[in-house]
Amino acid sequence: MPATSQRLLGLAAMLVTVTIWASLFISLRQASQSVLTSGDIALLRFLPAALLFGWLSRHRVRHIASVPKRYLFAIAFGAGLPFYLLAATGMQFAPVADGASLIPGILPLFVSAIAWGVYGESLSVGRRLGIGLIVTGIGAFLWHSLFFSPWSVTQGHLILLAASISWAWFTIGVRVTGLNAAEAGAVLAISAVLLLPVGAMSGLISFNLLQAPLGELGYHVLAQGLGVGIIANYSYAFAIRRLGAEMSAAIGAFTPVVAALIAIPVFSETVSALTVVAMALIVLGAVLASEGIKWRRAQTKSGPQAA
Repeated sequence: MPATSQRLLGLAAMLVTVTIWASLFISLRQASQSVLTSGDIALLRFLPAALLFGWLSRHRVRHIASVPKRYLFAIAFGAGLPFYLLAATGMQFAPVADGASLIPGILPLFVSAIAWGVYGESLSVGRRLGIGLIVTGIGAFLWHSLFFSPWSVTQGHLILLAASISWAWFTIGVRVTGLNAAEAGAVLAISAVLLLPVGAMSGLISFNLLQAPLGELGYHVLAQGLGVGIIANYSYAFAIRRLGAEMSAAIGAFTPVVAALIAIPVFSETVSALTVVAMALIVLGAVLASEGIKWRRAQTKSGPQAA
């Protein structure tokens, strides 16, 4: 397939992904106000994806197992259950616009930092300028929450920053391993389902599915299970393969704009002037930080190296 067609398919996949990501923050905010627990939402999100991607990848188990375990770990934990719990907890304290800015919006910052610090990739002048703008935008959010918001909002911002770091490792893991969208989705979702009993036994999560209204369950099955768990996982991994990790992360930086516009009528949230400025800095910085890194896949002639 021509390179232009590949890029167009990648861009289309990212448009779908951004729309679903924006809806994710809306559904996380709604979940924080419902009888459903974080364990319930995680189950509804990851179980359908585990069944679908596991079935699609059933003949690729040996190939997946040959990938270095550190990269599988980055995929499984980077956007799996640990990431979800961080994002869900952060969204209990922070507005939708803040959450959408501090997770996908600053993803290029952490992706670039990991690429530079771990893989020794060089950073162009444009990339450094973009990173500077993202850092300024983050600083604006934290400055406002520290001096003009309750401490709980600051806690939410810090938790969301941790979630973004986690997601950056997932983004790099998918790109470096070369796993296709279904294989990466299987690693992510199956590991999350397997971790749910561990989280329950440790007391980190609980379940309350039987007490939830059927309408609410149906909504989260569609929004989390089908939208985020299956379609967005597939479309994002697909886009990374076609556009690269940096460009995909940069397009994802437009998520806060879409999420904030949705949150205004749905939750009657107001967006302050400082929030608008911080969002603009982060989005612009993400775009500038989107070019230049040439990723190295951890492969030999016969495939991925052993861990």
